[in-house]
Amino acid sequence: MIDRRTFLLTPLALLAAERKPNVVLVIAPGWRGVSTPWSSDPDLQAPNLAKFAESAAVFPRAYTCDPAADPGRSGILTGRFPHATGVISDGAPIHPEEVTLDAVLRLGGYNIAANAGNLTPPFFLKITLDAPRFSKPLDGSKLHLRPNVPGNMEGEARTELANRYAVYAAMDQQFGKLLASLDRFAADTVVIFTSDHGEQLGSHGLEGAGVPYEESVRIPLAIRFPGVIHPAPSDVLASQVDILPTVLALCAQPAYAGIQGHDLSPLLLNTEGDRPESLFAEGRIGDRDEWRMVMVGSDKLVVNNDGAVTEFYNLAADPYEMKNLAGDAAMQLQRDSLLATLRALKGTLLDFKRR
Repeated sequence: MIDRRTFLLTPLALLAAERKPNVVLVIAPGWRGVSTPWSSDPDLQAPNLAKFAESAAVFPRAYTCDPAADPGRSGILTGRFPHATGVISDGAPIHPEEVTLDAVLRLGGYNIAANAGNLTPPFFLKITLDAPRFSKPLDGSKLHLRPNVPGNMEGEARTELANRYAVYAAMDQQFGKLLASLDRFAADTVVIFTSDHGEQLGSHGLEGAGVPYEESVRIPLAIRFPGVIHPAPSDVLASQVDILPTVLALCAQPAYAGIQGHDLSPLLLNTEGDRPESLFAEGRIGDRDEWRMVMVGSDKLVVNNDGAVTEFYNLAADPYEMKNLAGDAAMQLQRDSLLATLRALKGTLLDFKRR
C-alpha cells in the first residue's frame, strides 16, 4: 500500500482530480450472476442492463463474500469479510468502528445523496432496487431449467423461476429509469451494478441462498465510467469486497488499513497491477454448517468448520457442479494445493478472529 503523497502523484489521481467522478452504486437484491446478459441467459428480460453492459466492464466471474443479504452488502460497503465486520447474519449491524464507502467519500468532499432527485456533484448515491411485491410471472413452461435442477423439483423450480425472472424484469425497468435520470451526469459518473447474493431457485434441489454453489455465490458485477475504463479480462476472479478499493482508486481516495478486497482499477485502466490469483468466500458463520470456499482458476474447494474438505469441483469441466471430486484420489494434489491456498488466505484475512 503506497502512502498518500505518492498516491496523489499517480496519473490516476491526476485524472480523478480533474474529473472528481460521481459514484452511483446499484444493488439488485438476490440477482444471481448466472442470470445476466453477459452469461447469455435465454430467459432474462433485462434490456437496460444489457445496454449498460455494452459500455461497461463486466466481470462474469464475480462472487459474493457471503451469500446472504446483510453480510453481502456489508462486504460491498466496507471492503471486508463478514467475519471481520461482525455482520455474519441478516439483521446483524456493522460494527461502529468499521469504515464504510460513503464515510470515506464524504471525507473526500463528496455529497452523500439520499436519492436521484437532488444531486450536487461530486456525489455518491447508493440505490437498492426494489423487488415488487406483485408482478406478472413469466410462462414457467417456456423457461430453461439448469441441468442441476432435479426432476422431482421441476414444477416447483419453474414456478420460482417464473416469479424471479419477473422480478428481474421489474428491477431492470427501475435501473433504466435511474440511468435516464443520471444521463446529464453520465460522462463524469462511475456506475456500479451488482447484487448482494444469488439464489438456488431449485438448482441442486435447494431454495434460497447461503450455500457455496454457483447459483448462490456468483453475482453480477458491471462498472461503467465512460471514456476511462476498459473491458476487464473475462476470467478475472472478482469479489464484492473488491468494489470499495476499486471505487476509492477511481476517485483518487487513499486506501486505508484493514481493507481486505483487491483494487481492480489497474485492470480497468490497462495499467500495471496484480490480478487476484484466488478468491475466498464464507457462509453461515457461527452455524453448524459453516463453510469456507476458495477458488483458483477453474477449481473450487469447500471446507467445513473443522477444515475438512466437503466439496471440490472443476468448473471448466463441470460448470453445474454435478460431480463432487472431494473423495477422488486422482485429485489429491489439486485439493492439497487449494487447501494450502485457503490456509494462507485465512491467515491474511484473520479468519476466525471475528468480532
